[in-house]
Amino acid sequence: MTGILWLDVFVTITIVGGALGLLARALTSLARRLRRLSHFLDDWNGEEARPGVPFRPGFAERVALIEAELKPNHGSSLRDAINRVEDGVRRVEDGLAAHLQQHRDALSSVVEAPEDTPPTQ
Repeated sequence: MTGILWLDVFVTITIVGGALGLLARALTSLARRLRRLSHFLDDWNGEEARPGVPFRPGFAERVALIEAELKPNHGSSLRDAINRVEDGVRRVEDGLAAHLQQHRDALSSVVEAPEDTPPTQ
């Protein structure tokens, strides 16, 4: 190295410290990524109930619950609620169309009726 003992020691300590710092930073980043992966896998697979933590269903179970809501089951699914709303809107639209047609018919009968002409003398 340089031949100056204190400078060589200082450079060596700096290099080793920097390498240890980089290693610590890499390990911290790796640990964070592994923790995220662990959380993802726990969410994907679900977790059994344990003291203080309720059961959490896995991805497949949650998708099955969502799919069940999208199929009619005679009253309690989201699909049934959408169908009821759609039927109600259709009834309102049909009633409005019939009401407007009545007004059109009444208006056309007034326009088409012959005018009463006063008698001429």
